[in-house]
Amino acid sequence: MKKIFFPVLLAVATQNLFSQYLIVGKDSISVKDYIRDNKYGLENSGTEKSVNATIDFLLLQQLAKEKKADTLNFFVNTVNQRLSEIREQKFYPKSVIDPLLTDFVASNQKEVQVLLFIKEKNADDKTDYKSLYNQVKTGKMTMEDFLAKNSTPETSKAFYVKPGMLDYELYQQVKNTPVNSYTSFIDKGNVVGFAKVVNTRPSLGYMIFGTIAIPKDDNYEATKSKIYKELESGKKFQAVVKDFGASEEEKNSGGAVMGSPILPNEVYNALKGQTKDFYTKEPILFNDKYFIFNIYSIEPYTLTDTNRRFFQKELLATSYGDEAAKRLVRWLKTQEKFVETADFAEIKKSYQSYLNVKNPKAVLFSYGANKVTYEDLKKAIDSQYKNLEQIPTTQWSDLLNFQADQYIIGVYAKNFQNLPDVKPELNELKKNLFSEYIFSEYLKDELKNNPQLFTDYYNENKSKFIWEKRAESRAVVISNPALVKEIEKEVKDPKKWDALKEKYKNKVNDKNQVLVHFEQGKIQESADIFKKYNVPFKKGVFLTKIADRDVVVAIDDLLPEQQMTLEESKEDMNDAVTEKLLQKTIAAQRAKTKVEIQPAFMAELNKNFKK
Repeated sequence: MKKIFFPVLLAVATQNLFSQYLIVGKDSISVKDYIRDNKYGLENSGTEKSVNATIDFLLLQQLAKEKKADTLNFFVNTVNQRLSEIREQKFYPKSVIDPLLTDFVASNQKEVQVLLFIKEKNADDKTDYKSLYNQVKTGKMTMEDFLAKNSTPETSKAFYVKPGMLDYELYQQVKNTPVNSYTSFIDKGNVVGFAKVVNTRPSLGYMIFGTIAIPKDDNYEATKSKIYKELESGKKFQAVVKDFGASEEEKNSGGAVMGSPILPNEVYNALKGQTKDFYTKEPILFNDKYFIFNIYSIEPYTLTDTNRRFFQKELLATSYGDEAAKRLVRWLKTQEKFVETADFAEIKKSYQSYLNVKNPKAVLFSYGANKVTYEDLKKAIDSQYKNLEQIPTTQWSDLLNFQADQYIIGVYAKNFQNLPDVKPELNELKKNLFSEYIFSEYLKDELKNNPQLFTDYYNENKSKFIWEKRAESRAVVISNPALVKEIEKEVKDPKKWDALKEKYKNKVNDKNQVLVHFEQGKIQESADIFKKYNVPFKKGVFLTKIADRDVVVAIDDLLPEQQMTLEESKEDMNDAVTEKLLQKTIAAQRAKTKVEIQPAFMAELNKNFKK
């Protein structure tokens, strides 16, 4: 018995384990997942109603897919827009982006003034810049003299920098270098450089400011006076720019300067310590124009949950974005195994090695299940670059490594929407869009294209569409009590109705309210005007009050109960006809779809949720 009993129990357990599914066409849901996603419905509606509702939902989802709803513009655009938002939030894992973002925001609290030397070397330049750097650093030559001899006048002046304005590695040195000290010498083969830190100053925060430009001409004083008179009266800066802006672009944008650029000393000192809506009390001269500055907003460089997304977007638009990409690649290589082959190492030696590959189908590197051959790489490189032979040998390896990194990011980007914390969100959105298609597009189109559905329902349910007793009525809502008696007298004669409306057309009272408002139509006996405002349901002219307005009501005729016409009843029957069509649609979909509720699935639900 023991030899038979254990396998039988195992078979039964295995059968139960794999039969706890709800299957609707190509969709299947395990009981575990079903309970997780439908707990509220199970607890409040019971197992049968909840499961039937799910089946109906899945049948409609499949109908929407059959109708290719996911190819419609509204569907594609909504998914793409949401995917774009998710990419912005989640493309860089927190372990990659958070340390960089923290550094970016904290570093922005200080601006660093530098004298910078950066030069792209060519083969003809034999200057020993490293030796000259040593002379500058040891004080044998000033930085100013060095720049005068080896740079242009425009690039020889000190200027302030913020995070992301310089190469990431260079900036990391700059921000940690004391004033009057030098960074290390940078030599990347084709580029050499170094910087001297001259000064630092506190950042004013991420500032959006606006300007009004005033030409330096004979009209300057008059224009200046007019502008300040407007500003001092309390008129918003944006509105003043609209009147006095020097160009249409300036007028339309409120003179706004976005991106919080480095401010010249004069502007920095004028805005330092000021708050939103401050404007400079004297214009500042630059070249041939004076400028009035206004602070639209200031965001302190302090990272919060509210501004995290904004500052991350700013970060990625700077050289910090390049560093984020490098860190992402390093992280991805730890998630999916990255392997370089000997063939890849060989072609990285030189351009000639790249040209003289013996086996074009040789695998150069693999990333997870993805493999890249020489043919793949060559096709990508040839489509992006020309004159490859001119690239220095010292840079050749960097170029190929960069291509491999770009491939890894490309694979990641392509598969991004299938990531575990992305796919469920997109799937949920698609479910909602499929449902929206059914109710906002499919059913409405079916009703529009099949008017017989309304006719049939009307003929089958005429007793539901009966007008109760109604009154042919005219009503006048009056804002000025002094007019009540005069209007009440005029309303008694239906022939004077049109003339009365014309008399008070477009007239308002001292509060700019419509002086006299007219309404006309059929009112049912159960309406508030009869039940709540004490107007009797009989012929005559009656006076009542609604809120603070006097209302004159004329009952011209009383109508008995009447059968609604088909057109009159359409609005009332729309929901019922739609529901009938919906049920018919579900039934038709169910008839052609395999629906299986496995016994163990319902048994598990009933065990926990049977009402």
